[in-house]
Amino acid sequence: MMLGTEGGEGFVVKVRGLPWSCSADEVQRFFSDCKIQNGAQGIRFIYTREGRPSGEAFVELESEDEVKLALKKDRETMGHRYVEVFKSNNVEMDWVLKHTGPNSPDTANDGFVRLRGLPFGCSKEEIVQFFSGISKSLRAVGPKLELIMIHHESLWPCSGQVPMTDLGLAEGITALAEELALRG
Repeated sequence: MMLGTEGGEGFVVKVRGLPWSCSADEVQRFFSDCKIQNGAQGIRFIYTREGRPSGEAFVELESEDEVKLALKKDRETMGHRYVEVFKSNNVEMDWVLKHTGPNSPDTANDGFVRLRGLPFGCSKEEIVQFFSGISKSLRAVGPKLELIMIHHESLWPCSGQVPMTDLGLAEGITALAEELALRG
């Protein structure tokens, strides 16, 4: 591990906005002015719980000067996408890599069904009321109800992801219930 000037946190940047099909070679070309520690091995992609690329990565660099060079690439484009570059450290990188991806201990068989795409005006109370007959515990996560989590042992393992963009709350939750019933 390369020790940085800030207590051993290394020389790391986090990159967001990468094309999902992006390769380590493309990231190296994007940061061609910077010295990446161990070449392609110094690029660590982040994956979703489904195992798909998230469009984010950590890049380990050789020095603080290289971090400063990398930060100058913030908001430059890669293909048709602009890429954001943030200063990071080994602690954040290690934690994120450990807690994301398909084999993450935080997501494997966690007993939660995640509902996405709920109507913007949907309230926590409406969801609690709808599930009042089946849920043992119900909790909302996120300031805008972007992610609602319902815990119920009989519902896992399932993805619980039903597209609800054209559905109202009741229709969307009914579609989710039908998906869960089919998985039995």
